Amino acid sequence: MNKKDSPIIINLIEKGIASTSISQLSKDIEIDYKTVYEIVKRLEKEDIITLEKFGKAYNVILNKKNHPIIFEAEYKRRETLLKNPDFKILYHKLNNLPFPFIGLIFGSQAKNDAHPRSDIDLLIICEQNRENEFESLISLLPLNIDLNIFNFEEFISMIKNKEFTVVSEAINNNIILVGIEEYYRMLEHAK
Repeated sequence: MNKKDSPIIINLIEKGIASTSISQLSKDIEIDYKTVYEIVKRLEKEDIITLEKFGKAYNVILNKKNHPIIFEAEYKRRETLLKNPDFKILYHKLNNLPFPFIGLIFGSQAKNDAHPRSDIDLLIICEQNRENEFESLISLLPLNIDLNIFNFEEFISMIKNKEFTVVSEAINNNIILVGIEEYYRMLEHAK
């Protein structure tokens, strides 16, 4: 992965479903247009992004799929989040659980517009009958956490449903705290 790929992928992840042009992408990440254009064209050939013609410009769309470039960008986003001690504590507590699950931070914390009293919106996707374990763990933490728990089947069903739900909000703008690869694999299977 080219070191300039990462800011492009991170920017596209953070924009969620909002469309962006190559020109806007260049301005957002402060890399010259020609370089961004060349990287975008290469990423398109690698099927990591899709370009849609929009007038004279192209909208750049991230293909949410299992790919090391996307994983690297997600790991960098998580590293940035973990600079906050509250998220570091939450991450370590969750990461010590001995069973598979996915943990997403969403809402104002993921959008970088939280204020000091904002709660932490946490969405957990796990096997059935694990809800109590998460509720017990979260209740022990001195953090204001709004916990949402879904099993894998419920989550996939809500992805396929086009109505606005907590899941659609979390998919459009999140930071993956636990289970980066699993999250993208699940998204691919939900299509």
